[in-house]
Amino acid sequence: MRRLTCQTLLETSSAVAILLCVCMSGILLLAMPRVAVAAEDNDSGLEEIVVTAQKTGATAAQKTPLAISAFSGAGLDKSLTTNIKDLVAYAPGLSIGQITANAEIYIRGIGTNNVFTGSDPDVTLQIDGVYIARPAAAFGDFLDVERVEVLRGPQGTLYGRNSVGGTINIISKQPSDTFTGQEELTIGNYGEVQEQLYVSGPLIPGKLQGSIAFNYLRHDAYLQNVAQGGYDIFAANHGGMRGQLRFEASDAINATTRFDLSIRDEDDNAYDILLAPVPGLTLNNSILGDYSKVALNSPQHTYARNGGISEEINVRIDQNLILKSITAYRESAYHLHVDGEDTAVLNNVVHQAENEKQVTQEFDIQANYSDFAGVAGLYYFHENDPAVINVLVYPTPLIPGPPRLTESNFTPTTTGDAEAAFVQGTYHVTPSVGLTVGYRYTLEDKHFNQDYQKFFVGPPAINLPTYPFVSSAKRDFHGSTPKLGIDWQVTDDAMLYAAATRGYKSGGFDYAAATKAQESFNPETIWSYEVGAKTEWFDRKLRANLTTFLYHYSNLQVQNLLGPGVIFITNAAKATIKGIEAEFSAKPRPDWQLTTNLTMLDARYDSFPDASVSSTLVPFVRSLPQYNAVTQTFNASGNRLDAAPRFTAFFAAQHDCAVGRGDVIYGRAEYYWQDRAYYDPTNVDIQSQAPYGLVNLFAGYNTADGLWQTQLWAKNVTNKGYLITTAANGAAPSGLSGAPRTFGLRVTRNF
Repeated sequence: MRRLTCQTLLETSSAVAILLCVCMSGILLLAMPRVAVAAEDNDSGLEEIVVTAQKTGATAAQKTPLAISAFSGAGLDKSLTTNIKDLVAYAPGLSIGQITANAEIYIRGIGTNNVFTGSDPDVTLQIDGVYIARPAAAFGDFLDVERVEVLRGPQGTLYGRNSVGGTINIISKQPSDTFTGQEELTIGNYGEVQEQLYVSGPLIPGKLQGSIAFNYLRHDAYLQNVAQGGYDIFAANHGGMRGQLRFEASDAINATTRFDLSIRDEDDNAYDILLAPVPGLTLNNSILGDYSKVALNSPQHTYARNGGISEEINVRIDQNLILKSITAYRESAYHLHVDGEDTAVLNNVVHQAENEKQVTQEFDIQANYSDFAGVAGLYYFHENDPAVINVLVYPTPLIPGPPRLTESNFTPTTTGDAEAAFVQGTYHVTPSVGLTVGYRYTLEDKHFNQDYQKFFVGPPAINLPTYPFVSSAKRDFHGSTPKLGIDWQVTDDAMLYAAATRGYKSGGFDYAAATKAQESFNPETIWSYEVGAKTEWFDRKLRANLTTFLYHYSNLQVQNLLGPGVIFITNAAKATIKGIEAEFSAKPRPDWQLTTNLTMLDARYDSFPDASVSSTLVPFVRSLPQYNAVTQTFNASGNRLDAAPRFTAFFAAQHDCAVGRGDVIYGRAEYYWQDRAYYDPTNVDIQSQAPYGLVNLFAGYNTADGLWQTQLWAKNVTNKGYLITTAANGAAPSGLSGAPRTFGLRVTRNF
């Protein structure tokens, strides 16, 4: 019965969706205490967040016709949200995994584990308008953040290639013309210590302001390595700095220089939790099901360095036109060592490194008139990304493999250039109805040089058949990403909108290709149809937003991990995604705030008849009728997409209590629940995470003058063991575990 109900909701018309939003709002309202609110008490309503997602200046998030979750810096502090991983519970449809040093970001089931050199992400990350190209640079801790915007759905018109799933914008605090600062010290279990410092003020009053921020975090390993002499893993040891200089040349011209650097030097977490027994591996088999222990004979370590510099210049041409230029140079580099088969025997050791450099330039002209707001721009991107992957496979009687020590060396280099022109504008045909039209055209070319050596280690060294594979290739791609939309501001507190948008992700190259036929893959595209309602009630005491969407997804780029250092990337035929997202916030009294997010998602392959199956996964699929033993492929048509749980829910409640002469004591509780998520097209349970829930608790004390804040916090209070992604390329299917129960104290001093 539930399945029928979900299907009905997913296929609902826009009118029914809007009615559902109003009805759910009313139900929530009836459940809350009734409070008489005078007009002068309006400031006790919900926080209004201003966003710049449409690139035409600042607009209130509630009046922006996009599915967008926006979080202020103060709001992030309340929940101890320190990086994009922590956003998963708060932004509907967001899922973030990790493969080696690289982020895997999914929004509404759109994302990829295809994150190595030669490939691009499906969800883009922007910091102050600068595109962060490599997933290895996505995990830096937040520094001097004004707000974070999570734009759900394709954003190809304004944000370009590779934003088929959406975009995450991180916006920094502007340097201040008055001296201000903040210092935070956090201590916790596992020996956690985090220190953050932010200082801003005038260097030349009224002309030149500056800011600088520092961060350092360390904690002991979360996972105990029970192998003799093995290193414990899942520790933290990273830090960074970020500086800004803002020069106000005149009332019409300002320029902001930004520079940052972050460094990680950590015993990292990878796919280290074995999910099935391996014959003969007594130690590994003894800890199956224990997400706090691993048995690894090889060190797991990552060293990463990310940073860059950018210059943003704004020139007000007249009262209606602004010219913006953003120029940036960035580097993203890492090298790592991982235990490739995740066991206590010496069998597979992987060394991997990447050293990417990118240059970006964007020119925008923003126009704001009484009935029209729009932006037009030109964009250029250049990237050079050399990589080295070394895989050593040692013979062992316990794990099937080669009779001699085998070494594979990949030294791929990808170089790419992309140019784009775009325009988008909204014209108000009436004061309350706006029509939006946008279009972007992208041209790009990619060059790929491969040198793949595979041989039996000597003496004597013997090349395996067909190796070495040396190749040089070039592909040209182009993409069109239009947008059509309409929005209706029904009242000052209620808006309806609908949009049709196309997204485009670049084609690329397989860094592990051993033949010309496997070397490259084609772009993927998506058409999105979305209807939404944004409403506020009772002087901003209640906020209720609802979004429904339908995606038609073509030529999906799917990466199959066939073994350590061995991958195969292909274009699946097509998929359909449909869903509903509901977001509710309520402040029934000035001292209470309630938040609820609900997501229902149906993301399936329409046609994927030949998904590759790794030898590790064969024992778990060979009895299924979809498996073809001759070709070792699987008919995944009708199966769910990766990292796309059918249901997710988030609930939070915060109560503030005034004490003394304006001091505040508060308590906050959060609960996040996720339905089963699959991480392989076969949808076998061994490659999934069963439904689970996480509880977070916070209690704090803020002084009336705002100078001191103290917070006790506990995350994953029930110490739930869970996985955030899985793989089947080692001795057995394995997973990447989430953090265990952590707790501590944070003290903040503002000045």
